[in-house]
Amino acid sequence: MNKQFKRRTFNLFFLSIAATSLTGCFPLIAGGVAGGAMVIADRRNPGTQAIDRGIQLEAESFLIKKYGDNVHINVTVFNRRVLLTGETRTEDLKSDITRQIRAMKNVTDVFNELTPAPISSLTARANDSFLTTRIKSTFIATEGVPSNSMRVVTESSKVYLMGIATEAEANRAVDIARSIPGVKQVTKLFDLISESDKRRLDNQK
Repeated sequence: MNKQFKRRTFNLFFLSIAATSLTGCFPLIAGGVAGGAMVIADRRNPGTQAIDRGIQLEAESFLIKKYGDNVHINVTVFNRRVLLTGETRTEDLKSDITRQIRAMKNVTDVFNELTPAPISSLTARANDSFLTTRIKSTFIATEGVPSNSMRVVTESSKVYLMGIATEAEANRAVDIARSIPGVKQVTKLFDLISESDKRRLDNQK
């Protein structure tokens, strides 16, 4: 197998995953172990996971009904903290959305990274999905990165990282995301924990 064929196969593999993730589904690359790195379980307890899912569904439904085609918004929730990315047609819409989401039950914080701008194209979104997939795949294959306890969001080639991690894990994740070609910026929004908390959370599953 020559180098050109290998490179083409590699690119097609990631493109196929990116296409899948556009539908909201990210394929499981390994069941517990990937490339020698153990996949750590989600550090949120089941109750918090259920609350996060409820917040996301409520927020997405509300935004569609209230704002329709005036916005393109991705809602990401982790540990009751909400990240909003995408575009709104005006600055006033951006401010109004922040107030509405912050007032929702169980929400503790809102990171509004919306941009008052024209709605992004499908091509731009596909590229963002591709970058997210490459970062997630590298996380899974890297020892010391709790991939199942992290969220990766990409908007306009800017990457946002959420999750529960130690400072060392967070810094490792940031370094990985920055190393991916095409990534313009990385913002970390982690809930930082101590090494002792890490051991406690990882052993309670």
